[in-house]
Amino acid sequence: MKTKRLIGMAPDYSRAENWLSLPQTADKAVDLIYLYPSSCNDPEADVICTIDNPSMIEGAKRNFAQQATAFEPIANLFAPYWRQVNGMKLPMMTFEEVDAAEWAEPRTDVYAALDYYFEHLNQGRPFFLAGHSQGSRLCYIVLSEYMKAHPERYANMIAAYAIGDSLTRPYLEANPHVKAARAADDLGVVVSWNTEGPANKGRNSLVVAPNAVGINPLNWRTDDTPAGEELNLGSFMPHLLDPGMDELPIRADAVLDLERGSVMVTNPAFAPCAITALPGFEVFEKVFGPASYHGCDYSFFYLNIRENACLRAEAWLA
Repeated sequence: MKTKRLIGMAPDYSRAENWLSLPQTADKAVDLIYLYPSSCNDPEADVICTIDNPSMIEGAKRNFAQQATAFEPIANLFAPYWRQVNGMKLPMMTFEEVDAAEWAEPRTDVYAALDYYFEHLNQGRPFFLAGHSQGSRLCYIVLSEYMKAHPERYANMIAAYAIGDSLTRPYLEANPHVKAARAADDLGVVVSWNTEGPANKGRNSLVVAPNAVGINPLNWRTDDTPAGEELNLGSFMPHLLDPGMDELPIRADAVLDLERGSVMVTNPAFAPCAITALPGFEVFEKVFGPASYHGCDYSFFYLNIRENACLRAEAWLA
């Protein structure tokens, strides 16, 4: 595989301890490869945390339970541990610095995990790729470089759910082999959105890039047709310190803001779910804006994601 130079030595993915999720038996017809979001929040760790950082391992397990399990009824869930950018360093870093860091050791580890998965675990099954936030940033790296170098593997991808980081028009132009989802059941595509409230319009966000494109996770349209809460199968609020989620008494609506490329939840009752409304997270306003629902990109639409992945898997298998 011809790639840019890989940085550092990857973990040994033949060792089970380097996997967050490694099924003993692959009893479903399709797989999921999940890349967790920023899970290391260790003020003492370096910008790139180690593969065995306790904070990252704890956070990765929590995020897996709150995100990857949306696919559990449909797919065999594979999730490697991988070195990543320390979340505690993000407020002090520019977009360019974060991007450069993710092309270093995180990319090395994810490529090695994918090599091991395809060579020893996949057995030819079709697969989903899924990530969130920093994990989605790695998904975009994988799609643009790794999958381009491995078209035979890419050809078996049902869809990539790269949620919580922007899929952009310049990226799609630079990578014509990558296609944005445009419907509920198209295949081999990237499903992407960022979730915000209207107060974030005009504000900078680390995950909402210029020229972003997305899809509405309730009506699966790419125009600005509003989707009311009646289309939402259930909205949840993830716990910060354990893997649980609480079902909310209300359900998120969704409308795609075409100028910003993000999904707007317009109901003001969701304001307490904004990332900056959480205790101790006020510092992240300059990173994500005042009305970012970044932490709820999956949980607001958890059951709709499950339903959609089932639809895409059925379409593939048919």
